[in-house]
Amino acid sequence: MASCGAFGDYQRLHMRAKEVGQRIIQIREKLGLTQGEFAERLAVTRASVARYEAGRVPNLSLLRHIARLGNVSVGWILEEEVPSVGPRRPRDKSTSHPDVPESVRNLLVFLKAEMVKLAPLPRRRRKRYEDRLFELIARFKHDLEDYRHLLEAGGRQSPRARLSTKRRRTP
Repeated sequence: MASCGAFGDYQRLHMRAKEVGQRIIQIREKLGLTQGEFAERLAVTRASVARYEAGRVPNLSLLRHIARLGNVSVGWILEEEVPSVGPRRPRDKSTSHPDVPESVRNLLVFLKAEMVKLAPLPRRRRKRYEDRLFELIARFKHDLEDYRHLLEAGGRQSPRARLSTKRRRTP
């Protein structure tokens, strides 16, 4: 009889792990990511993501990372019963607003994931990363503003082509 009880416990644990895997799939799909893209965000292999989704429970630090990405709690991922409410909705109104383009939402998700990866780095290296990020954002803003002005003017040339044409015309 004791072996039947142990077997029943094993079955319950196995079923629970499968449910955890299903919740991880829900998070990945909510983010609109493939297993490979999700693996990159988690800094693990695609095969590891496949194992987690199949029912292998990740370690606690990885569960926390997954929960942060999905904007859910670790408790929600590990619960026996799926709550009727489901995962929490993002609190950041700027990214959940319907007028925010998907490209902007994807960029914000990427940057949030990058910030999580930076946390363990020494302060000096984080500072270097932030400096580089500010430099890239300034370039990004400038390029997009130039392109928007070109579109507003009805131009069909790319900003790069326009610049090269200006250089050729200048004596």
